[in-house]
Amino acid sequence: MDAPGDRAFGPLLRRYRLAAGLTHEELAERARLSARAISALERGERLRPRPATVRLLAAALGLDRAQAGGFLRASQPAAPAAPVNVVVGLTPDEAMASPSCADATPRTNPPFPMTSFVGRERELEALRPLLFTARLLTLTGPGGVGKTRLAVRLAARVADDFLDGVAFVSLAELRDADLVLPTTARAFGVLPDRREPGEALAELLHSRRLLLVLDNCEQVAAAAPALGALLAACPRLTILATSRAPLRLAAEQEFPVPPLAVPPDDAPTPQALVAVEAAALFVARARAVRPDFAVTAENAAAVAALCRRLDGLPLALELAAVRTRILSPAALLDRLKTRLDLLAFGPADAPARQRTLRATLGWSHDLLRPDERALFRLLGVFVGGFTAAAAEAVGATPGDDGAGVLDRLSALVAHGLVHRDDADGEDGRFGMLETIREYARGHLEASGEGAAAARAHARHFLALAERAHAERAGPRMAAWLDRLDRDHDNLRAALAWCEAAGEAELGLRLAAALFRFWSTRGPLAEGRAWLDRLLAAAPAAGASGPATAVRATALLAAGVLAYNQGDLPAARALADASLALRRPLGDAGAIAEALNFAGR
Repeated sequence: MDAPGDRAFGPLLRRYRLAAGLTHEELAERARLSARAISALERGERLRPRPATVRLLAAALGLDRAQAGGFLRASQPAAPAAPVNVVVGLTPDEAMASPSCADATPRTNPPFPMTSFVGRERELEALRPLLFTARLLTLTGPGGVGKTRLAVRLAARVADDFLDGVAFVSLAELRDADLVLPTTARAFGVLPDRREPGEALAELLHSRRLLLVLDNCEQVAAAAPALGALLAACPRLTILATSRAPLRLAAEQEFPVPPLAVPPDDAPTPQALVAVEAAALFVARARAVRPDFAVTAENAAAVAALCRRLDGLPLALELAAVRTRILSPAALLDRLKTRLDLLAFGPADAPARQRTLRATLGWSHDLLRPDERALFRLLGVFVGGFTAAAAEAVGATPGDDGAGVLDRLSALVAHGLVHRDDADGEDGRFGMLETIREYARGHLEASGEGAAAARAHARHFLALAERAHAERAGPRMAAWLDRLDRDHDNLRAALAWCEAAGEAELGLRLAAALFRFWSTRGPLAEGRAWLDRLLAAAPAAGASGPATAVRATALLAAGVLAYNQGDLPAARALADASLALRRPLGDAGAIAEALNFAGR
């Protein structure tokens, strides 16, 4: 029930507006509010205006000091409410011991950002209409991508469209899903009594047009059914949630928050560079520690490369910018060989999990089940993305029924640690931000599973390359070459591991299977270099056996690449060496292939 002060405010606002000779629209323009909000306040449909809104209205109406003071008092409830603003969580003891509060007035105090907000105009434009079509809008994405700041900014933009305002509740410190509703209730000044918190909260919010922002829901996702029941009981309530994974409710509209746009690979001018979101954020935060920092013709390329290397991840950019206090962009770029160790020491007033990038990623990692963590670290072996089939080849366990890896992969996508690349429609491609992949790779090396994962990775791409080689004269040759193109970084990684691990025969098979790819897509020199190094590393072949056949094939492949480079003496020598190994094997087809090439 509205307090007496709330009932008096609407008529007073109307009287002052008419005395000033203003329409709803004219007053709205002066006060930078919506005409609908002013009309609702006059009719008493909005529970209580915020003090900032009252001050804007007083200034727009031209009220003197005494009038403005009475105007503000009229907007306040008759009985003062408990001074609860942003609640970061209740312990079980606090939830049970807190007395009930009679004046259950919603608090509309989202946290005020301590630093400037940069970019995100595309996301804000896309999100605003979703708030009026979805009951639950969840911003998802990996740690450090800026979900909370985007939610706060969005809430500020739409506050006047919700008659009863915006309430912000941080759940970051909670670990018990049963405390989500008591924490939310306390943010409204309703402390637990004999009723269930959900019942008391539903009674309070049943008829109110309110935006409830719930921040950091990922570790209390088990509270999702209770939030669904709250939405069902409160038809005018909208929830804006941030979470590293969706809450999986029927009313939910998920919005994956992407990293900031990064500069293109070409060298942009300083003026063009600072217009790119990631660079604009880096520069803004660098100036916070070095007021004279500027993008110049000399450092523009290094700043652009930093933004790309850090994947446009806002937290990574902010942590890197702190280092400009003592390092130039070029020096910082050079030291970012290991991103996670350098990106530390964020603001002291930031949550502990956001003071280093490693802590932020660790927060996401710790929310995974053990089998999901195992797949996450194994996926660190991939470079430049992977298909679902590749993930299965590396991540399958003896007990998998074929769907196990896909289920775990789906969970990693939901947690924002893996993203789906919809551009590759044929075989469903996935990827990881490079900073996240490095974190996964660190866990892989620490687990002792690195060698086994690299071997499985190399064998998978050997099978892919040999299948493509078999299709070299078929109608789908171009499609297979495209597949190899997409996995060029993985093929290089597999070859490098074979060379470093002494798996020369496996490496020779892979390199030989790729010679058509290198011949048509290039670079020729790279392919020949791999074959030369692996041939040098492989032990001398005997008179017969699989190793001899592999070496003979690799010699001929190296000869073809040398021929395509115009190095005819080397090509002939390699062809003769291949033929000398093939003759004793008695493979007529292979001998004919070597003779045909030698004849050329």
